[in-house]
Amino acid sequence: MHVAGASARLIGRVVLVLSGLGYPLSQLAIWRFGARGALLVEAVSGGLLVRDAALLATGVHRRLRRGPALLLWGEAMIAAAATVASLPLLLDVAARERARGRRATRLEMVRRVAVGMLFGVHTLRFQIYLTPGRGLRRESAHHPGAGSSQPARTRPYRH
Repeated sequence: MHVAGASARLIGRVVLVLSGLGYPLSQLAIWRFGARGALLVEAVSGGLLVRDAALLATGVHRRLRRGPALLLWGEAMIAAAATVASLPLLLDVAARERARGRRATRLEMVRRVAVGMLFGVHTLRFQIYLTPGRGLRRESAHHPGAGSSQPARTRPYRH
């Protein structure tokens, strides 16, 4: 086993676990750090939105199988909802206090559901991508570089 490959798999698993714990960690950040925690939650959901939008804009979804492609579109929409729903936490002290409490308003419940769904879908997508070839269409999996900016490796021409 190659050391770099083993460490990459370990890092992938750690990131997968952290992604799976994203919702409770986001709630903990808001509860423990207030405005700074809300900023962190907004940065993560906004960052996922920007990343998903970039993937969609560059056509990555066309190289994916139907399920992973739909998950990418869904994650982008959920990330937009989570980002918008989390914005009041940055702008309103009362909203942060409601987010820290056990009883939540309807808007706070929408935020919690959106953030929870975002981390759930993101974790599912990440799990798919940790397994080689599971997310790509067959033609992309068998032909490296197909539909990407990377040139395909070719065999040297022999007479």
